[in-house]
Amino acid sequence: MEDIFTKYEEAVQEENILIQRIGLCKEIIDFILEYISKNAVSIHMHTAEDIVTAIHRIGQDLDTELLHLQLEMGFLECEIKSVRAQECL
Repeated sequence: MEDIFTKYEEAVQEENILIQRIGLCKEIIDFILEYISKNAVSIHMHTAEDIVTAIHRIGQDLDTELLHLQLEMGFLECEIKSVRAQECL
């Protein structure tokens, strides 16, 4: 029983970290796009595109990882509700 609660707490912590990491990827992309809009003349377009695409891909991978984690958290929440309902009997 404690194992379920521990797993859920760990999942919540991991979820927060993933959300922060995804946000950082978005911030970095925004920064790069702003930088390009001010310095486009001196930037190699294909290199900039490769960099932004790589960071975007990392963000997508993290987003997928977050989705799977949230799915797992849904199952854990269901188990926790079941355990609490049994305790009330």
